[in-house]
Amino acid sequence: MIEITNNRLNLILNDKVIGYIIYDETTDFIVGTYIFVNPEERGKGYTKVLMDGFVKFVTEKNKKVQAVCPVIKRNLTETNPELLI
Repeated sequence: MIEITNNRLNLILNDKVIGYIIYDETTDFIVGTYIFVNPEERGKGYTKVLMDGFVKFVTEKNKKVQAVCPVIKRNLTETNPELLI
């Protein structure tokens, strides 16, 4: 389950946050600052789940992304380049 809190998009599994994306929102765009998945949970596709949630969030806000985090930038370049500024 994706939960959006104050400048953070959390991925929750069994009532535990197993990963998150930290972002900042401006009036014009969203800054993708950092993505993290707990080491025990890596390799299970959770980065994709987080990024899918982030893309949905950004799209619903009708904004673009300034990707500061290289992982977020690489992912968006490969999957949704139209969202990058």
